[in-house]
Amino acid sequence: MRIIKLVEPQSGLSARCRLLDDAAPVSAAFLWDLAERKAGFDAIHAIWTGPEISVPMPASTLPEGMAQPAIPAENATSYPDSGDIVLAYLAAGSTKGLPPGDFYDIGLFYGSGGRLLMPFGWIQANVCARILDEDLAKAQADCRTIRRNGACTLSLETA
Repeated sequence: MRIIKLVEPQSGLSARCRLLDDAAPVSAAFLWDLAERKAGFDAIHAIWTGPEISVPMPASTLPEGMAQPAIPAENATSYPDSGDIVLAYLAAGSTKGLPPGDFYDIGLFYGSGGRLLMPFGWIQANVCARILDEDLAKAQADCRTIRRNGACTLSLETA
């Protein structure tokens, strides 16, 4: 079992997440690669999708030398649950309004009622990790703090 941590110091977020290697191997490997590199990205509370901290990652923002794979649908949903960590992948040119190149987005869903309805329509994302049960209540409170505080920097680390 591989564990990563999602960390955001201002809110106190430090949530351990179990990678779902069997259900979403390509997506889990992508998150593990980011965690091994201790990658950090700008993150925001989502507007359209409900209780989600969104980590948009145009391919150009990925760490230098990191693979930029086309992520296949695996364990995909349009309705993430509380504690789900999802990875969305949109190929270059597939969606109007995104930066040039492939686009990745990590969604940290901290409450029920999540839905992947965007202004351009429904999408699916791969459920590829899950916040550990014992970390979920604190992560929920920390995500609500992020929502109140606004934009932040979220990092991935190996645990």
